[in-house]
Amino acid sequence: MRARIQLGIKNMDSMVYGGIPEGNQVALAGGPGTGKTLMGFEYLYHNAKGGNIGILFSVEEHTDKIIENAKSAFSDFTDIDDLIKSEKLIIYGSEESEMFMKRDLERSTYVFTEWVSNMQAMISHYHATRVVIDAISVMKMLISNPFDYRDMTMSLIGVLKELSATSLIIVELETAEKEKLVFTPEFFMYDGIIALYLSGEGSSRIQSMEIIKMRGTAHSFNTLPYEITSSGIRVLELPHGEDMEL
Repeated sequence: MRARIQLGIKNMDSMVYGGIPEGNQVALAGGPGTGKTLMGFEYLYHNAKGGNIGILFSVEEHTDKIIENAKSAFSDFTDIDDLIKSEKLIIYGSEESEMFMKRDLERSTYVFTEWVSNMQAMISHYHATRVVIDAISVMKMLISNPFDYRDMTMSLIGVLKELSATSLIIVELETAEKEKLVFTPEFFMYDGIIALYLSGEGSSRIQSMEIIKMRGTAHSFNTLPYEITSSGIRVLELPHGEDMEL
């Protein structure tokens, strides 16, 4: 039986009955405003506090902006700088990736392959076992052929598995509404899919999450609301009335 890796997010690990199976590559999918990057950051943060080195690779935001947003959202996380300084929590922002993203759009396969090779080298160098990629969907803009994109996504998942990383791979969707959500074929190459939704309008909007699938474990099929607080993200309700302390 594989070990479980806790996300550390209040009540969320109970949705997968103790945590994500070690080595799983999980798609964290949602539309704008659902808190995908913050959820990925919090996963790395809690694991870093437990001594497990993690890296967030972003092709959308600069390093300083990622850290600034996390500190603003999670003001109770007062040791973020300490974890970064001790290289338990590593943020590899888009300023590092731009050299690949802008190099040669007509040679997208080469661009993607070199980016993955660079990522692989960093994970190996830091001996990281927790990884967040934000966001793989940006790469889709570089790769016009959907079959090539699926092949490259499969290659990325394979590399992360070889490195024994337990990863959240963020996928930006066009909509945050559950009723309009469509999962394209490449989603089902992942070991798990966590979907984040946003419903309602204005100040009455509600964030909710659902685990579509998770290989290696039973999981809740409930769609549960969550909120982003200064002390972290927390799921507001639990399946079967469980309450797991993290």
